[in-house]
Amino acid sequence: MIAAQTLCRTLAPRKDAVNQPAFSDDSEPSLFDTHHAPGTIGADAGLRGRIEAALADLGRAREECFGYAAYGAVVAGLKRDFAIPSYVPWTDIWNWPADRADEILNYLHGRHAETLGRPAQRRSA
Repeated sequence: MIAAQTLCRTLAPRKDAVNQPAFSDDSEPSLFDTHHAPGTIGADAGLRGRIEAALADLGRAREECFGYAAYGAVVAGLKRDFAIPSYVPWTDIWNWPADRADEILNYLHGRHAETLGRPAQRRSA
């Protein structure tokens, strides 16, 4: 058995495991890419890209409206409204059937329109 002190010195993080993008960019597969079953949202790069873009747009709109990093709240709302358990990452939607993509996109676009319809409620510094 290896002593804990030796183990800490000999194990170093992989150089390719740092600063991975949060979203796919349709380039070569990265460290965290997985293969998705045919017919799922994750298997269709176009659907996946549209959902990621809508999610990013909603996050930016909410940051402008409320003045804080709102991405976490957007993801939490998505998980809540689609009954995704808290211990499952939101990216579990990539395993859902592709015909549910329109449902997700309509939800994200609706939340975006809802956000734009609100007056700016920035926090006071």
